[in-house]
Amino acid sequence: MTTNIKYGNTAQFVAEFLDVNGNLTIPAGGVLNIAYPVGITTVSTSIRMTQQDSFFTATWQSSVSSLGAAFWNITATGSSVTQAQGDLRIITP
Repeated sequence: MTTNIKYGNTAQFVAEFLDVNGNLTIPAGGVLNIAYPVGITTVSTSIRMTQQDSFFTATWQSSVSSLGAAFWNITATGSSVTQAQGDLRIITP
């Protein structure tokens, strides 16, 4: 499901991590990876998430992007296994 975000607004991401058995686990850290359009190119960035109890949070400011589609995923620090993923549509304010 695509989530619309108005250009200039902030998107907040919240995640919990599960092990292979589906049990809650707390990794050393979490990372939000996001790829977004800037002009005719795609820029990728990784944002370290902040831990609060079992939750990890991160924010992303859409004003760094052009209008269009952005794709994100969340991984544990040092892992390439995706725990959550999705896409955003940056739209006119």
